[in-house]
Amino acid sequence: MEQRVMMIEGSPERFAQGLGRPLRLVADRLRPIGGFALRDGQIEAATRIEGHASLVADRLMRAGYAGEAHAIALTIRPLAKAGEGRALLLLSFREGGDPSDEAYHAEIYAPAPVFEALCGAVSSGAAQRLLISAMTNLWARESDHEAAPGLPVAWHLGLEADGRGSAPARGLVESLEWHSPVAGDIEPAPSPEEEPGETTADGLGRIAWSLKQIALVLMFLLIVVALK
Repeated sequence: MEQRVMMIEGSPERFAQGLGRPLRLVADRLRPIGGFALRDGQIEAATRIEGHASLVADRLMRAGYAGEAHAIALTIRPLAKAGEGRALLLLSFREGGDPSDEAYHAEIYAPAPVFEALCGAVSSGAAQRLLISAMTNLWARESDHEAAPGLPVAWHLGLEADGRGSAPARGLVESLEWHSPVAGDIEPAPSPEEEPGETTADGLGRIAWSLKQIALVLMFLLIVVALK
């Protein structure tokens, strides 16, 4: 797939997708939220998990705008389609918000078994820290595409088609890992510095990214149809 390039009027920077490395988030202050929704005359469960997330090592910004995400509001919901084995990520910025007040939002749609397991772990206090890895269609400066795998990257939300505001980014979640406190366990929770660096070659990563984008578009179309 041909690499997409984005240029912003008045800026010398060029941005491109397909960096071939995952976005990594760490979340805490997780809490289950129960409830119901009335949709088309039917009562549906609206249980979700909310928390606060931040990037591991990297940064999240908006192309064409100053500032970066210092905190990200996280919401995890179950996928409506039973048996679905993919978890989807949606990243967005709510216009008119304050970047320092969680104007950045991350939503994860997880398969029902994964959501139920995580919800139970959060409710029991076993899941206190959640690690998320996802391949996304976020943008990065072209210069970052030549950077070594271990160096931090500044990810960017792209622009809307009319150039006004930031467009949401989408991704496929590759892993959700939570940590349970164990009595007598003296090993600290992994820190960004302790996590292993990239082990997959950039070329293979970019090929995988292209294939996942195709699957991602199809999955979000299914969600839209299910919600209707």
